[in-house]
Amino acid sequence: MSRGRARLGLALLLLAASSSAAQLPDPRYRVFRPDTPGLHPAVVFVSGCDGFAPTAAPARYERRAEHLRAQGYIVVFADYLGRRGLTSCAAAITHEEAARDVVAAATWLGSQAGVDRGRITAMGWSYGGRAVLAALAPRTEGPAAFSRAVVYYPDCRALQPWKATIPVLMLLGGTDDMTPAELCQEAAAKVATPAAVRVVVYPGALHGFDNPDLPARARVGFSTVGYQAEAAASAQREVDQFLRPVR
Repeated sequence: MSRGRARLGLALLLLAASSSAAQLPDPRYRVFRPDTPGLHPAVVFVSGCDGFAPTAAPARYERRAEHLRAQGYIVVFADYLGRRGLTSCAAAITHEEAARDVVAAATWLGSQAGVDRGRITAMGWSYGGRAVLAALAPRTEGPAAFSRAVVYYPDCRALQPWKATIPVLMLLGGTDDMTPAELCQEAAAKVATPAAVRVVVYPGALHGFDNPDLPARARVGFSTVGYQAEAAASAQREVDQFLRPVR
């Protein structure tokens, strides 16, 4: 083979490898990607107990993903239920198993072209919020693959203090009787670096306070859920500010 052909073959191989690396879509994940070129920060979404298409609000996560995509973020759904053929966390799944899916999704993102590896955030709601925090706990295998975490009203019962020192934003409902804010406040005070955790409690807010598809107040089993527009708007501002790069 001539040198010219060898160089051409090598160039074609490199071009193919480069094209393959740039392809974000993957059958394991649903991906929302900005249309603009260049490096993008990324967010791993981790749903609540009813998954990414809950009956009461089937489009809630898509709306949040589109909001972030419009701001230049890549968003990936870590579907810990769907990949197991489940529709609810009431089935045979643990927070630790869901946490491993969070880490796997963040690790996959970190391997993709076009992703700013230093700005990968894990964002979870309720059961998914607990899974994000479990991914930071010392018993979870391997280091956290994300650099920030946002959790909405997670279940903090018997939560192990985590050793990771990454910034964490907790957004809690002051009258949440499903996942009480007090338990998360106590957990945040016991972590290795309490100053890295920002806890925001919204007085009078219930579980699901950021979900506009919910009524102001409704009973779900033994607990109460409800949308509070003021708390939801304030929480969104907190998230937008938290995700901005430090100058």
